Amino acid sequence: MSINRTDALQISRRYSAAIFALAVEAKKEAVVVGEFGVLASAIQGSAELADALASPLVSPAQKAATLAALAVKGDALTQRAVKTIAAGGRAEVIPAIAESLKEMLAAHQGEVEALVTSARALNAATQKQLVASLTKATGKKVTLKLKEDANVLGGLMVELGSLRLDATLSGALNHMRERLLAPTH
Repeated sequence: MSINRTDALQISRRYSAAIFALAVEAKKEAVVVGEFGVLASAIQGSAELADALASPLVSPAQKAATLAALAVKGDALTQRAVKTIAAGGRAEVIPAIAESLKEMLAAHQGEVEALVTSARALNAATQKQLVASLTKATGKKVTLKLKEDANVLGGLMVELGSLRLDATLSGALNHMRERLLAPTH
C-alpha cells in the first residue's frame, strides 16, 4: 500500500528522530546519516527498486531481505534501523528518512541550508558573498542549495527555514499587480 506524501513525512520524521538519537548516543551520527544517504541514492537511482519497495505485492520479508543486502557493509546501527523500517512495512520512506537525517545532522552541527532560487546560475563570488551575509545574519554555518528558475526573471529568492526573502523581479511585479488591483477605500 502506497502512502501519501504528508504521511510519509510524518512517518519518516519519527523514524529519523529515533535513529538520530541512537546514532548520537553511539557517536556515529555522520556514519549513519551517510549510509542512509547512500541507501536512499540507490533507491532513487533504481525505478525497479523504488517500485518494489512501494509495492504491496512484494512481501515485507522480501523487502527486508533486499534492504539488508544493500546495507550489509553498513554500521550495525544502520542495519538494525533498516531491518526495523522494513519490518514495519515502511521501506518506501527510506529516502525521506535519509533527507530528514541529513537535516538533523546539519542542525546538530550548527549548520543550516538556504535554498537560493535565481534566474541564472550564480557566480562563485556572489555565492561566497551570500554565504557570508547569511552566516552573519543567522550566526550559523550556512550552505547553499542553488536552484535556477527562469520564471523569477531576475534577483534572488532565499528560503532559510521558515524565513522566505523574495527579492525577485517576478515577486516585485506580482506585489505591484496586487497593489494596483486592490480595492481603494
